[in-house]
Amino acid sequence: MNAIRIMIMAALCAGLALGGIWLFNEVDDLEVTRLAVISGANRGAGVRIAQISDLHMTGARPVENRALQALIREDPDLVAITGDIFPHQRPQAMLEKYLRQLPRRARKFAVPGNWDYLDGRNVPAMRSFYAALGVTLLVNEAVMVEGRFLVVGLDDLLLGQPDWHKAIDRHRDWQGPLLILAHNPQTVTLLPRVNPLWKYALMLAGHTHGGQVVIFGNSLKPYGFDNSVCFSGWCPDELVRMYVSRGVGSTILPLRIGARPELPVIEWIPS
Repeated sequence: MNAIRIMIMAALCAGLALGGIWLFNEVDDLEVTRLAVISGANRGAGVRIAQISDLHMTGARPVENRALQALIREDPDLVAITGDIFPHQRPQAMLEKYLRQLPRRARKFAVPGNWDYLDGRNVPAMRSFYAALGVTLLVNEAVMVEGRFLVVGLDDLLLGQPDWHKAIDRHRDWQGPLLILAHNPQTVTLLPRVNPLWKYALMLAGHTHGGQVVIFGNSLKPYGFDNSVCFSGWCPDELVRMYVSRGVGSTILPLRIGARPELPVIEWIPS
C-alpha cells in the first residue's frame, strides 16, 4: 500500500513539474530586438538589417509565422539568414513557400548551419535552392553591396570549413565596412587577430538559441552547445562587434525557458 502511495505521489510531482515547465515555456513568444550600430566615424545613410536564424522549420509552430510577419512589417533593406533554416527530415516545399514571402526589395544573404548539412544537403544543392528564391548563399565568399560595404559569409564551424582568407580573396584591397555572417559565434576565434577593418565590422551569428533553456543565468545545454564565447546578445571582448541571435526555432524539444525566440532588427550605419 505504501509503495502505491509513493508511486502516486511521484506521478503527481512529475506532473506538477512538467506543468510548471510548460507554463513558463516561451517557445512561441517572439521578441523583436531593435538595435542601432554605427561603424566608423562618419554618419552616412543607414541600412536596416533583419536577422533570421535557427528557424528549424517545422511548418507547425506559431512562432515561425510570427517571425515572418514581423520581418515583413519591419521592411528591411537586407535580410541576413544565419543558418539552421532547413526543415530536418521534412520536405523543403514549406521552407520555399515561407521564403517567397520575404520582402522582395530586400537583399537576402544566407550562410549554412550545422543542421542544414545534417540531412545530406551539400553546398551546390543549398545554393540552387536559395538562388531560385532570390537569396545569395555565401560559403567562404563575399559580395559588395552598392559599393558601400562588403558582406562576408563563412561556412559552418561544426560541419563545414570556415575560411576567412578564401572568403575575402577577391576583395583583398577593400578598406571599408564589413558585415560578417556566420552560424556559430565560435567562428570569431578563427578570424585573424590583427585587422584594421575590425573597427568597421559588424558580425552576426546564431546557433546557440540563447541557451534555449536557461535557469538562473545558466544554460542547461542538453544537446552540446560548445561555445566559449557568449550565448546571446552583444559579445564583449571579441575582435569584432558581434551580435548573437537567440534565433526563432528550437531543437530536440519545443521548449524555451529564459531564452525567448528573437528577430533582431539592426539599424546599421556602415560608414
